[in-house]
Amino acid sequence: MATYSSSALFIVFLLPTFLSMAASTYYDICPVECGCPDQNEVTMHLYLHQFVAGANHPNRNEEFVIASSYPNGFGTTLVDDWYLTATTNPNDNIVARAQGMHVQAGQSNANMWYTSHNIVFQDDRFKGSTLQVMGIIAASSGEWSVIGGTGEFSMAHGSIKFTTDPSSTSEDAVRELNIRAIYTADNPQAARGTASVANATRLP
Repeated sequence: MATYSSSALFIVFLLPTFLSMAASTYYDICPVECGCPDQNEVTMHLYLHQFVAGANHPNRNEEFVIASSYPNGFGTTLVDDWYLTATTNPNDNIVARAQGMHVQAGQSNANMWYTSHNIVFQDDRFKGSTLQVMGIIAASSGEWSVIGGTGEFSMAHGSIKFTTDPSSTSEDAVRELNIRAIYTADNPQAARGTASVANATRLP
């Protein structure tokens, strides 16, 4: 009898928890307590130059890998070596390259491009460091996710807001990029130094 009473009490005690779990949504949020290493935030204002693919575009920095015959070009895939400068001038010094691909991922929308790129910096200040970026190009403006980084931008996370710039031409699709990312600094003191990339700042 005592065993039955103990079991019943145990069930009654846990019943609110079971009911709460059954009624919960698809997510759970809880605080995380940690002793985080030194982190910095970097913001950059750059311009991406996409010289579009095609036989009549000798300066193209993207190329078709799959030319899909499906409606709306679903599945069309291009490999990219876009480049980033500090101004809208395509002849300006190249700060970084966005190397990756974009894929037409919309069955009902002909302009729903999934993108995945490594932004590989080649300027002296951040040379060799990368940001991993992914997202969608479906309109003249939008936002991509920064999901990782290497080198100075180790463990980076953040976002890139982009807008098609009026200086765009039929050959050069220019996008203004506002990059904001938090990363773990290998050398916190050096990371707080002045960046050499135009329009780039570091926040303590």
